[in-house]
Amino acid sequence: MSTLSPRTNAPAPRARPTRNRSISGLAMLTMVGSLSVALAVPAGAIPRDDETTTDETTTDETTTDETTTSETTTNTKKKSKRVGKVRDIACAPHVFFRVRSLQPRNFFIPRTRFIDGPGGEMTVSVTREHEVRAFIETENEKLKSITTDDVVRQLRQMLLPHLEVRHMVFVGHDYTQKISKGMYGNMWYRVFGYRVGWSAWQRLDNCRQVRVNTGIANIPSRVEGWRYWETKHPMFKGRILSSK
Repeated sequence: MSTLSPRTNAPAPRARPTRNRSISGLAMLTMVGSLSVALAVPAGAIPRDDETTTDETTTDETTTDETTTSETTTNTKKKSKRVGKVRDIACAPHVFFRVRSLQPRNFFIPRTRFIDGPGGEMTVSVTREHEVRAFIETENEKLKSITTDDVVRQLRQMLLPHLEVRHMVFVGHDYTQKISKGMYGNMWYRVFGYRVGWSAWQRLDNCRQVRVNTGIANIPSRVEGWRYWETKHPMFKGRILSSK
């Protein structure tokens, strides 16, 4: 019977893991963990420099646009209010006048017509007072709202400040004039004025213009004086008074 040798039959001792292997495994574990953290963060979660700048610029532009829009709206409202006020003033109901025609007219004073000649010299003078009054002729006689004072006042403001509703001629104003040989001298005292064709208009609330009345106004001015002319014969209103 054979006897087993203790050195031959004994189980082989377990080999111990070396230090290098343990370090390698730890390094792999560390890399796996780092990879897991890297994969867990989304690619777009970290903003880039250019993306951050773009967002800030967009915000600034949006704020600027909102400010500009607000200022434009405010200016538009102010302008609308101004236009509204001007329209209210322009469209306020009132009566205004228009001039259709304008011609000079002489208001001759009664009992100041003189004829002298032939030839020589003549001297004249105003010997009595007289009042010249403006008067109007209207197409619509039933409408009494337009008066002579209204017409004269409006014409003064428009273009003829020297017009008068009434003009008083006083005594005096002597005048001497030489008469041509063989001719007759004529003198007549007058007040200068105008014959005016006018129309009155009513402006309504909606800015519409309606003609109220039309007429003719004979209006004196504050200017007066003698008129002199010569004729071959003494005449009055186109008729010969005498052959000599």
